[in-house]
Amino acid sequence: MTVDDVPVFYYDSNMTRALPVPEWLNSTTAQQYWEFFTFRVEINKLKTVKGLKSATQQFNVTGASKNIYQVQERCDLYPDGTVRAFLIHAFNGKDFLSFDIESKTYIAAVPQAVHYKRLRERDHPDLDFLVHFYHTKCVKVIKEFLQHAPSIRMKKVPEVRLFEKHSSTFTEITCHVTGFYPRTVQVQWFGSDMQPVMEVDSENKVLPNGDGTYQTTKSVVIPAEHTEIHHYSCVVQHSSIPGNITKAWV
Repeated sequence: MTVDDVPVFYYDSNMTRALPVPEWLNSTTAQQYWEFFTFRVEINKLKTVKGLKSATQQFNVTGASKNIYQVQERCDLYPDGTVRAFLIHAFNGKDFLSFDIESKTYIAAVPQAVHYKRLRERDHPDLDFLVHFYHTKCVKVIKEFLQHAPSIRMKKVPEVRLFEKHSSTFTEITCHVTGFYPRTVQVQWFGSDMQPVMEVDSENKVLPNGDGTYQTTKSVVIPAEHTEIHHYSCVVQHSSIPGNITKAWV
């Protein structure tokens, strides 16, 4: 388990005992979370084994020398308090199953995942637990670990630059945000009326830099007839700054 890319918890199936609580985790609440994760990894191991067995049977690859089943769960806490969470399963490097937190249902990425989807959806207490965990507990864990883990407190302020690309019919403006840490960042374009404008790609793709920081871009396309009458601003929110960074294009 990592918080802002810093490993804070590790487990593998060859371990015979739980990891000791680290010295920096010196609050009662944080230690309770540590014990919770120590217990939860055992439960997750059983679920992962079931997923692996189901996938190998449904794909009819039980005789293969090696099959790999992966589960990634993640929750992001943004500077404005917004929370996003993900639970994704993969089999042999390809999407297999994902969990929709709002509808409490699993989504099969391939027909072979339907059997395991139905199996997981019959476990109603587990569905309720997952929703509670991603809506509430996951964020509390992040805040508690951020407060106590010394290596997680490092923050680097993003650098923001605007770039233009012109054609006869439009101008594309790109907001390039780089050098920030931790990874979670919000970047959005606003018009002269301070209303959000349609972006070229609404997905927030964050990429790593070679020095351990991150970068991302957001672009808007402005019709040629609007370039003289509209102003646009790129607004960046990050945990390293108390407010935001605003770069205006006029």
